[in-house]
Amino acid sequence: MTSPAVLAAEPLAPVVPLDSTAWMSWLQARVDPLWRPGEWSQQDWFFDGDVDNPRTAASRCLTASCWTLMPSRNLFCRHCLDAHKASLLSREEFAASYKRPRRIRTQRGSDREPCVLARPSGRCERPAHSGGLCRTHYSRWRRRPDQQVSVEEWLATTTAEPLQAKPTCVVRGCANQRVISGLCNTHLQSWEREKRAGATRDPEQWARQAAKRLLTNQFSLRDLAEPVRWEFLYGLQQRDARGGVIEPVAARQLARRLEGVPSLLAVDVESFVEGIAKQHNLTSLIREVVRALRRAALSFRGLEPTDVDSWDLGWLDLRSSALGGRRHRPGQVDASAIHQQWFRDVIKSWATSVSLDSGKFKRVFTACVVASDAMHARPGGGQDHTKLRFADMQAVFTAMSRIRRTTDDELASKSWRQHSFSCFLEIVDFGRKTDMLPGMPGSFDRDKTLVLPPEETTEDAAGRAVPEPVIAQLDAHLALMGASFSYGEMARADIELMMQTAYLVLRDTGRRPIEVASLSLKCLETRGDENTLVWDNVKKRRYGRKLPITRETATVIRTWQARRRQMEVPSRSRKYLFPSITDRSGFAHMDASSLANALREWVAAIPLLLSDELDGQGRRMPFDRTLIFPYAFRHAYAQRHADAGVPVDVLRELMDHRSIVTTMSYYQVSLKRKREAITTLRKHTVDRSGRPAPFTSPTDYEAQSVAVPFGNCREPSNVKAGGKACAIRFQCAGCGFYRPDPSYLPAIEEHVNDLRADRETAKAMDADDFVVRNLGDQITAFTNVADTMRDRLSSLPKDEREEIEEASAVLRKVRATREHKLLPLTVIRKETPDAG
Repeated sequence: MTSPAVLAAEPLAPVVPLDSTAWMSWLQARVDPLWRPGEWSQQDWFFDGDVDNPRTAASRCLTASCWTLMPSRNLFCRHCLDAHKASLLSREEFAASYKRPRRIRTQRGSDREPCVLARPSGRCERPAHSGGLCRTHYSRWRRRPDQQVSVEEWLATTTAEPLQAKPTCVVRGCANQRVISGLCNTHLQSWEREKRAGATRDPEQWARQAAKRLLTNQFSLRDLAEPVRWEFLYGLQQRDARGGVIEPVAARQLARRLEGVPSLLAVDVESFVEGIAKQHNLTSLIREVVRALRRAALSFRGLEPTDVDSWDLGWLDLRSSALGGRRHRPGQVDASAIHQQWFRDVIKSWATSVSLDSGKFKRVFTACVVASDAMHARPGGGQDHTKLRFADMQAVFTAMSRIRRTTDDELASKSWRQHSFSCFLEIVDFGRKTDMLPGMPGSFDRDKTLVLPPEETTEDAAGRAVPEPVIAQLDAHLALMGASFSYGEMARADIELMMQTAYLVLRDTGRRPIEVASLSLKCLETRGDENTLVWDNVKKRRYGRKLPITRETATVIRTWQARRRQMEVPSRSRKYLFPSITDRSGFAHMDASSLANALREWVAAIPLLLSDELDGQGRRMPFDRTLIFPYAFRHAYAQRHADAGVPVDVLRELMDHRSIVTTMSYYQVSLKRKREAITTLRKHTVDRSGRPAPFTSPTDYEAQSVAVPFGNCREPSNVKAGGKACAIRFQCAGCGFYRPDPSYLPAIEEHVNDLRADRETAKAMDADDFVVRNLGDQITAFTNVADTMRDRLSSLPKDEREEIEEASAVLRKVRATREHKLLPLTVIRKETPDAG
């Protein structure tokens, strides 16, 4: 909402040390050469990840008999995934029982089982070549005198001894034993094939090229420039130290892209990630490594993170403002926007002393920039805090009261402007309490006069709702939702169905984005024909809430539930309807930002979205797509119900609002819109017989009638009593003063249904004929009124009908905020205190 402050997503400029040799020595002194024993080889600059280490993003296929390495845990490889889908077994049953075909059971590129020849002294350590024997023993068996002797018989009689393992293959990172020319059997076969295709005949030269062909759990830094090796390694160790996971695939991809780069400090991160926007792990790694190096570069130069103008929020150890506790892109602020040194020092001390999250810091810093600009414009520029006076505080308050939104340049809300002023005062209070501002005058402080006046409620306070015609256009392109969106290892068809389901739930239930994203897999309750959504009000910490939903929405959820139960998902996500990308995601369920990103891509992919506004030639204008975001569908849900005339207390329950004031914002109708609606509908008023009985003017409509449940009433005493003095107990259809208009059609139809139910109840009670007859007569009278109005509407031109429908929605919204209490059929006398 608001800021003239400079907030950037990434550091503004790289910090390049002056002495590269000293910089590399500084890094070498802080890199642990014994880091990750068994995985990292400092001598070879080679990482061979342990698939059993939970801090390494690599694992074997979930199937017990499968060797395939996967980039994340709890995943099936493609072969096993296809077999699992065809098996109809649960994940656990399949993983434990399935046996891969023998021809693909041994890991590609790995040595086979050791030779079967064994003696009391031990077993032969060389890999089996044929018939269970290594090359040497197989050769001896082939030269046996009696060619009829089997391998088993030969093993029982031979004097051959077990052999020790040969040195490992010359290809870096290969643990297989050498066979010929220093190569293992696998690499030897590869070399032979490539020689026939024209590759080098030098095995050592070929081995250097083959070393770049690494497995899922491996990466190498050997081919990088010397400074970049140490910088990359330092960044990885910093990531590991904070508890981050080492991702070999991302590290290998990044190392490949960094070949030829002289220093990571010279990398323009934003330009670097432009071409890899979809590769989230790689993007995250380059950002984190460069951020760690830039902080290290400050320490190398003897500086603190706040000693420079650009403050990276990741360096201030701020908590994440995300519900999942994970900071994705903490961002940066330009401290040079604070003109006064004393002010900057107080902010710096406050940020490093007070426990807060990055979101709070950004809000406070934004407010401080506004205050700094205001003081800077005063005589003296606010440079000396001991000379500040009440006039300076008034200038700050005036600047705060004029903060405008950056999105549309409209004045920010009163609450935001007042909160911004409070943030500034919080910093000043901190400076006083910590004795950082000695001599600051008492007049430079809060004052009861520095309060914003109440703001008028504007028309359509909930105007951020996506209009229903636009929603209809979105629905027509539903098949595009998720079509180009990436979501970890999830299959394309699954992504599309998941995102389409999330959108439909968002649209039909009006829940907040995080509440949709965090739905439980068992979020649906069904009793008879009634479907209920069980959800958690995360914002207000009210859990296990229940919301009635339509059968269509329930069917959408069930369809996804069936697909979801057949999918492999991160272990943390198994109880959620919408899973997270990986086990290492900040949330155990889908992040609401993923839903927002998918929605944004979908909206951008739709060829044309039109609004109801017309240009000078009478053509519909394009709709502003920036107004379509997840939360806007919550507003649309509320607005849809308000426009339908749902009572405000009912909508409050549906929205799970504590205060009815919040719900009332959806019912705000300006006097202008109300008068326009009355002007339209007064001409279509009828009497109890269905004959036209228009009001002479909008004033006559309002002053000479009163709204009762099923239409307007012109009976003078009832009008005077505000509709609470009906002499015939609201049997309106039989009254000569009854004046309904089309805006009452839904209420009349609902009342007719209630009367029919009452008539059946009366018959079951064996009520007297006059009771049943009275109910039947009311049904007939109300039905005639409704049918007459519908017939008249159907005969009107389409544009006039649409105008009447819009006006009816406006008046129903106005009436929904009023209480309609019918007169009691019995009198209840209140007892006096002294009554016996």
